[in-house]
Amino acid sequence: MLAYMELISNTGFPIVIAMYLLHRMEKKLDALVGAIEELSRAFK
Repeated sequence: MLAYMELISNTGFPIVIAMYLLHRMEKKLDALVGAIEELSRAFK
């Protein structure tokens, strides 16, 4: 938590929020890619 507070004070709140949202979106995109690969294997 201290690292987040330090990051916010150094870079600013909007940048930290954008980084957090991009990190969350990356996990969801990985899950989506996995689902698409599984679907393509099912069609073969």
